[in-house]
Amino acid sequence: MKVTLVGGNGFGKLHGESYKQLGIEFSVYDRNPDVLEFYRKNYGVKTVFNNLEDAIHSDSDIVDIVLPHNLHREVSISAMELGKHVIMEKPIATTLEEATDIVEASVKNDVKFMVAEQYNFDPSLNKAIELVGDNSIGKVHSIIVRDQRDYRKTSWRTRKDQMGGGALIDGGIHYVETMLNIGGDYTKIDSYSYHGGSTLQGEDTTMALFHFTSGAHGNLFYSWAYRDAPRLPSYEIIGSEGSIYEDVNTRPIEEFKNMTGTRYVYGFPVLNGKKVDIKKEDVFNLEIKGFIDSVKNNTEVPYSHGKALRNLRAILDIYQKGD
Repeated sequence: MKVTLVGGNGFGKLHGESYKQLGIEFSVYDRNPDVLEFYRKNYGVKTVFNNLEDAIHSDSDIVDIVLPHNLHREVSISAMELGKHVIMEKPIATTLEEATDIVEASVKNDVKFMVAEQYNFDPSLNKAIELVGDNSIGKVHSIIVRDQRDYRKTSWRTRKDQMGGGALIDGGIHYVETMLNIGGDYTKIDSYSYHGGSTLQGEDTTMALFHFTSGAHGNLFYSWAYRDAPRLPSYEIIGSEGSIYEDVNTRPIEEFKNMTGTRYVYGFPVLNGKKVDIKKEDVFNLEIKGFIDSVKNNTEVPYSHGKALRNLRAILDIYQKGD
């Protein structure tokens, strides 16, 4: 099974590390020759491309797309029409129309397609959801999901036309995933999105209140304009008989920075004041291996199109309310 990683810089290196760990042969496309040399030197990659068309037309079975969001539709459909299976970094697209085109193209060309949403595979979050399902904290009435950081960089992620928005549609979509995986379907969202002081052209801060069909409410705060941010739990679930929240002291920060060890997302869950042990699992390896296994065995992909569309729809609902 051969893979071409399209977009080797930044987050692409996290994918490349998984291919190395999983022993999967892969080639790399990137416009930056220094990035290509990085893969030759550190990963022993033999085939590299500086031309996107050449990469798409290679003999790979799978194309892994880690490109600006506005290119997702064009590049993924081009690959699918050549019979390639496609895994792609979030978000699925910048509009629901583009997203639907991608899903329909995968069906038309009989190829596998999946958005790489690593938060869906996080062992801490999934354990917390399991505990909610076991009625460990009674009826859930409040969910708090947050992340805050300081973003003052220059890259394509500052460009509203390439992002399809600002911080929320990029990193924030992971926390929307978290909110919806816990809370389920919602009836409406009240929200405010605005610019608070980053280098982004689009919004960098969002506050949103989710009204869930269960009767629970969810409070989302996401910002790339928070100077000197404290370390706070990224999720808190409050019920009639107790609570669950993330233990920030067990969050694997260095593993993500250095691409070492097991790369999971959230720290261990704390149930009613007591830390719950979880099996540490690498979320990038889980999503990538799961997708490749679905191609090999012709089975369903481990992360559904429905969830990817759900997340984008929620992002767009928040943007509409925040205008």
